[in-house]
Amino acid sequence: MASLNRARRTTQGSVLRPFALLVVVSLLLLGLRNTDAVRGSSTFLTQLLVPVQRVLADLGAAGDRITSAITQIDRLREDNSRLQTDNDRLTLENVRLREQAVVGQQAERLLALQRTVPFESVPAPVIARDPAGVLHSIVLGIGTDDGVKIGHVVLSDQGLVGRVSEVGTNYSKVLLVTDSSSVVSALVQGSRATGIVRGQFGDSLIMDWLLQTEPVKEGDVVITAGLGIGDELRSLYPKGLVIGRIAQIQTAEAAAYNRAIITPAVDLRRLEHVLVVKTN
Repeated sequence: MASLNRARRTTQGSVLRPFALLVVVSLLLLGLRNTDAVRGSSTFLTQLLVPVQRVLADLGAAGDRITSAITQIDRLREDNSRLQTDNDRLTLENVRLREQAVVGQQAERLLALQRTVPFESVPAPVIARDPAGVLHSIVLGIGTDDGVKIGHVVLSDQGLVGRVSEVGTNYSKVLLVTDSSSVVSALVQGSRATGIVRGQFGDSLIMDWLLQTEPVKEGDVVITAGLGIGDELRSLYPKGLVIGRIAQIQTAEAAAYNRAIITPAVDLRRLEHVLVVKTN
């Protein structure tokens, strides 16, 4: 029992001694805080610590700036990605709207042409063509299911395209006026001089049998005459369809007739939609 009491007193003494020492030191510091020595030491230590504090403050500010910059970069990347996505979407939407506008304009022009043609007609898309222009034919996306027959005339809003030469249930092949086997009775709109327009190799046309006495000149418009010429031209084109303009007149001294080179009114390489006129 005595030994237990001695152990308790020893433990209490070991705890109280540091506490008492702290109290004494605190009292001494409180008592000496206004002395010149303590104030001088404090000033000296403060002067030593000011550069360190400045360095630490600069490091903290730099760290804040770096963190802010990284955050700003991440935000800018997100904004840029979002803007790029919006730009791509708007670009595609703009392309789609422009294409719709072009298709609408083409449909409107064909509808206006359809009102002027005194025959039943049906619009048709061009679904195939010879890219080299050797065959001088195009394929349309309508056929017998739409009432199309061989011999029907094909027009664009600019003028004569050709005639249907082959037809299936859902397609039609069109022989262009520039094909060498194409023959059209024609007249010059101003002078009313008549002749025969044929296709040739290339994108131009030839008008034969123009009398040298006819006042025909370059730039004159050539239209269909609506005439049959013997057995050579059995299927008639309606009168008044624009074929093209005279680009050059070739004169032979020993011949009674001139020949004219005609530029087609229709850009046959760029056709997208046409009008099939049911002439028979």
